[in-house]
Amino acid sequence: MFDIKITGGLIVDGTGRKAYLADLGIVGDKISAIGDLSHADAKETIDATGKMVAPGFIDMHTHSDFSFFYDNKANAKLFSGVTTEVIGNCGIGAAPTNDAKRQLLKEYLGTRLVGSMPVKLELPWDTLAEYNAKLAAAHPCLNIAVLSAQGPIRIAVKGFEQGPANAAQIAEMQSLVRDCMDAGAVGMSSGLVYMPGAYTEKEEVAELCKAMKPYDGIYTTHMRTESYEILKAIDEALWIGKTADCPVEISHLKLMCQPMHGKTDLVLEKFAKADAEGMEVHFDIYPYVWGWTSLGACMPPWVFEGGTAKLLERLHDKSIRERVKHDIAEGVPGWQNFVKSAGGWDKFYVSTVNKEENKPFEGKFMTEVGEMQGKDPNDAAFDLLISENGRVQMNFLGMSEDDVITFLKEPRGMICSDSMSLNTQGILNYGKPNPRAFGSPTRFLGHYVRDLGIVSWEEGIRKMTGLVARKCRLNLRGELKPGYYADITVFDPETVNEMATNENPQQYSVGVEHVIVNGEITLKNRVQQDATAGRIVGH
Repeated sequence: MFDIKITGGLIVDGTGRKAYLADLGIVGDKISAIGDLSHADAKETIDATGKMVAPGFIDMHTHSDFSFFYDNKANAKLFSGVTTEVIGNCGIGAAPTNDAKRQLLKEYLGTRLVGSMPVKLELPWDTLAEYNAKLAAAHPCLNIAVLSAQGPIRIAVKGFEQGPANAAQIAEMQSLVRDCMDAGAVGMSSGLVYMPGAYTEKEEVAELCKAMKPYDGIYTTHMRTESYEILKAIDEALWIGKTADCPVEISHLKLMCQPMHGKTDLVLEKFAKADAEGMEVHFDIYPYVWGWTSLGACMPPWVFEGGTAKLLERLHDKSIRERVKHDIAEGVPGWQNFVKSAGGWDKFYVSTVNKEENKPFEGKFMTEVGEMQGKDPNDAAFDLLISENGRVQMNFLGMSEDDVITFLKEPRGMICSDSMSLNTQGILNYGKPNPRAFGSPTRFLGHYVRDLGIVSWEEGIRKMTGLVARKCRLNLRGELKPGYYADITVFDPETVNEMATNENPQQYSVGVEHVIVNGEITLKNRVQQDATAGRIVGH
């Protein structure tokens, strides 16, 4: 007697092997059998005739660190077939912290992670273990794998001070990394384009990564730049991995400026060389040419020194504004200048704001916001940051479709959304988020795999399941095998696709029929169920 039996589906097992017709039986939270189960009884049967049965998709790069506290059924990812999210990316995370630095971290997360969510941000924990316990107690509808984040680790020890950490501070940060790994983190992320990551030299990052060695943790990084000097940034990431002897994972790989478009071969050559030297190197990528970041990230690093409050204070000063305008126009050595790289403020439109008076700006390019107010777009950006206390999110056009396709085809690449779990109603329904929050896996499968045929179905599924599970060291997940956890997605290969658009992003994907999380049916016939069976997974 099975608890659940899935019959007649095409099994795509997550390994990349050729798909095959079979039934699948589940007992408790595990897959019990795969084969001809026609004579076996089951408490519930799902007819998957004409459908593909795959491991639940694992979103390698998300920012759902707070989503499930506010709505444990946050379901934008669920309707795209996701059963596990990796959080704590880009060096941005919710822990660790302490009483002395808690406010600094809260202000930082307001400009980065929580963005313009209409919520009150609280951090009722100090350690990652305490954070994980709170998250588990929220009973999320999806599994969560947690990365420790270099940002809060450095803030907890050094705040927003520039300059290298001394030996005692590095030792303290290494201790925090070990605490995070003991709490089950799968690795550590850095965001070297953001503060305080931008204040951190590669040697300091490598020392923190060395603390992960006994745990086989991975180093995943939003590199120092993804535009003009991306090749140097890749060298830095690989140097850190080699120095610390740890696996490397490049976050949301992209070529973000026009002079680099078409030069994917230079990037892939570096990865191949690292392979030849015995390194384990992968990357994640979202299947879009549109990026998503905070407006604060468009400001030069020096203006952030001391934290968000100092940023806002400085932007009131006319002379400082002129210096910021100069730096945005001309650049600063070592800084990824989002605006210049993308080609100007006319490539950036406002995604989300919080105040009602600023809502008319959502969906408007920053040049349009300036015209609406009779201002230079730089001043419009500064004033919007001040008005929203730094909490403004932006979408921007920066990538080439040909480059995206090349990277999507690469066997070492994993598919991600680089977004938080949202909803189309309730507190997590707001603004104009990037469409990738609602459609990354389904856009990849529908547009790139089915319509363009850039890879096979088997390879496409592997990129979102088995490959990610192995990279993150997630035991007994990511593949369809007896004894593995029953995280399963059943979808229609003929109809699976995204519905989200830039103009109307809050639309659920189509074609995903059923989703099972740890043996519990969470999406049934495209209707979300009451199940909240997600777990904290990892070491």
